[in-house]
Amino acid sequence: MNGFTLIELMIVVAIIGILASIAVPNFVAYRNKSRVASAASSIASVRAALAGYAAESDGNSYPAAISSYGDLTTIVNANGATLKATEVEQGIELRGYAGIDADSDQIRETYTMSFLATGVPSTIMGRLILVSPSGVDREKE
Repeated sequence: MNGFTLIELMIVVAIIGILASIAVPNFVAYRNKSRVASAASSIASVRAALAGYAAESDGNSYPAAISSYGDLTTIVNANGATLKATEVEQGIELRGYAGIDADSDQIRETYTMSFLATGVPSTIMGRLILVSPSGVDREKE
């Protein structure tokens, strides 16, 4: 007699189900980690472009204010970055920017900026990304 019995087919389906239940959570975790890594990479290019902006400005000053993603895109794309047109396309959300004039000489010597990696659950370490001239840091929100 050729073919498989119902028991054999049920065992194969059960094995496939067990393998899928193991693989799917791992896939989701790797997808979230890749979104955070992609966001951090994009933000590192933003940091480099802001350094270029400061190098070319009077007194090596960083921008006074960046109030929206559109403002950020205009500044950094003119200085070597290639951000996409919208935050959704880029996979990041600008949370805030502050140009800091530490010694009140009208030259902003440093800045702080924060981003969120979009499409990533709030429980994932590294979703909140902090940026300054000294580096890019992934934090837990």
